[in-house]
Amino acid sequence: MVIRRNGEYGLNYIDFEELINSDLPYVDKTDYLYSLIKKAPGMFFCARPHGFGKTLTLYTLEAIFKGKKNLFKGLKIYEKNYDWKEHPVIYLDLGIINAMDALSLEVQLNERIFSIADRYGIEIEHSKFCNINLRRLILCLGLNKDVVMLVDEYDKPLISNIFNPEIESMRALLSGFFDVIKASTDCVEFALITGETFSISHLVNNFEDISMYEAFVSLFGFTQKEVERYLSPLTKDSIDDKRDNKASYYETIKGMYGGYKFSPYQEEPLYNPLSISKFFLRGGREFDCYWHDTKIIKPYIPILKKLEGVRYEKLININSIVSFDVLELASSNLCESDYCSFLFQMGYLNIKSYDDDDNKLLTLVCPNKEVKSMDYFLIWLDFLFL
Repeated sequence: MVIRRNGEYGLNYIDFEELINSDLPYVDKTDYLYSLIKKAPGMFFCARPHGFGKTLTLYTLEAIFKGKKNLFKGLKIYEKNYDWKEHPVIYLDLGIINAMDALSLEVQLNERIFSIADRYGIEIEHSKFCNINLRRLILCLGLNKDVVMLVDEYDKPLISNIFNPEIESMRALLSGFFDVIKASTDCVEFALITGETFSISHLVNNFEDISMYEAFVSLFGFTQKEVERYLSPLTKDSIDDKRDNKASYYETIKGMYGGYKFSPYQEEPLYNPLSISKFFLRGGREFDCYWHDTKIIKPYIPILKKLEGVRYEKLININSIVSFDVLELASSNLCESDYCSFLFQMGYLNIKSYDDDDNKLLTLVCPNKEVKSMDYFLIWLDFLFL
């Protein structure tokens, strides 16, 4: 997540190469990326809520795998023993797909596949089936068995259509599409799939899920040290005004925008990058709700309305969270733990503690005041937080 000091770009400025070539600050996560790359060959998956920097992370990986070493001067990976070999990269952003049936979804996936082929100057025989076209693209680019697959918001086409009667045909289409990636270990050296939900419709079951790995928990999200190093200098005057009570100032910030834990064994809570960045961009004085985005929330409103009876705090088995398929929310036969699993995956509930006994129970709570104070949350979930 990045900020331009004069506010020209705001927070949707996520192209890594343009970012580095500008005067924008970059929160350096390349040491985590290097650790992940060292695990190759492999196919990985990570789920995080909206606003936690998934897209910027994939753009950063794209630049690394394209061998653009000069962009990383001064960053942690630059000093690592990395060969900076150039790889063919297939980057697919499913977040920009707007489809309400399988036919439209397949057409849009094909458009993206053919666009990538054109960019690399190769011709692939066109099929009406996107899985066939994807396999042909991988084979053409993978002569050296070093293709890199990066897929952003893999779950968005389905999450946006949870209550759509066409969902099953769309689910089947995406299942076949991701099966191609899983079966392409002969050509694909590294793959990372990101989204908001865990293993939706079992699309990414065969990928190594690093969502709760303690070693990668801080890849998405800002630590206290990162906030103070990269963001606080943008509003030095605000912090200087509170110099006599600086510790209290940071505690207030943490209570408003921090508190996120994605691993049972995570020691330090993280900040929501989107919210904390907007807070400092606006001078470090306005403790408003910055995470709320009606375009993001709209598909979930019918689900949020079903949550009557859920109570704070909640105990839930960790296996229930990682195995719950968000598409099951369209069902009328769900229990309280199902809804809590959804809220955790979306970032509305968070890990407070973990009982590592035979029951493997997580205690879930609201992460911070920002989430509690969101208007839509109060309207539909005022019964959730006592």
